[in-house]
Amino acid sequence: MSNMTIGRRRFLQGAGFAMAAIGTGISPLILPKSAQAQTGGKLVYAGFGGSYEQAIRAAVLEPFATANNIALTTTTGGSDVAKITAMVKANRTEWDLVDTQGATLGQFISSGLLEELDAAVVNPSGLFDGAVVTKYSVPWYQFSLNIFWNSQAIKGTPASWADVWNVQKFPGKRGLSSLPWFSLEIALLADGVDIKKLYPLDVDRGFKSLDRIKPHAVFLGTSALANAISNQEVVIGIINLARLKAVQQAVPQMRYTWEQALIDIQQLVVLRGAPNKANAMKAIAYSLQPAAQERVLELLGYTPSRKSVLDKIDATRARDLPGTSATVGNSFYLNAEWWGKNGAAVGKRWQDWLAS
Repeated sequence: MSNMTIGRRRFLQGAGFAMAAIGTGISPLILPKSAQAQTGGKLVYAGFGGSYEQAIRAAVLEPFATANNIALTTTTGGSDVAKITAMVKANRTEWDLVDTQGATLGQFISSGLLEELDAAVVNPSGLFDGAVVTKYSVPWYQFSLNIFWNSQAIKGTPASWADVWNVQKFPGKRGLSSLPWFSLEIALLADGVDIKKLYPLDVDRGFKSLDRIKPHAVFLGTSALANAISNQEVVIGIINLARLKAVQQAVPQMRYTWEQALIDIQQLVVLRGAPNKANAMKAIAYSLQPAAQERVLELLGYTPSRKSVLDKIDATRARDLPGTSATVGNSFYLNAEWWGKNGAAVGKRWQDWLAS
């Protein structure tokens, strides 16, 4: 068994999901009149905005909408657990398709916010070894969050979250995530917790570690963090690697490492009560097609879940992709099950902490 399979199994076993058989900031896609006349309905997608949304639209959403004559609307909010919970619980679901990370997937499932996947539409066969399919989700791709730094502002090579927390050795403003998941994990690593013994998270210890870095950091959403890096307002911290690579085109002195990188598995899910449920199911099926997965790899650099696409990736490229045998040994997987059970309580404490 390869290191890549072992690493993925470790995450999936840790997530503990049962196996299954199978607004604001809104951006509309305007279809030609001929397509509108034969429209296949609508689809509202909630993701993360910025360069990510542009790439996901180009790789998956717009080709799917065009092929099926669907009027597509995109918005942000994929990580907004509170908003999604309130929307679904009030039976006022406005979004259909949500782009979710492991921590939010765990919370959505535990709170009963998702529709079960339609086995007649979504076929999860042919995914990577060890892939687990739940009643509500299938793995779409893997992504990573890595330590970054500005090599013109930082002297030396940071190689751990303890280095990021070391403001004497590496002075300057830190750019960290506005989400509690990712943040608690790296805070514990910075405090000396063994990377193989992170879970269950020691929440009190994590917040004490965050207290130490808070005066030296800003906590931002992904798009705002990417902008801060581009404007060189922060010099070291955490960022989605695909976003950093986009930033590097304009700010080439930005560097990153695979040491203590966090890997997560992305899912597309359908909200309970989605007004365009059938189209959302079709969109998930489309995202698993090899051509769509290849476009996600090319445009975003994320590791595809379909084995036939994975098998085409050469060894050189695999050395710079999350979840491969070349990088998984230096990384760790987010535990979605832990966040599913603890996300609500930790999220409230996190918001209070940010506001304090």
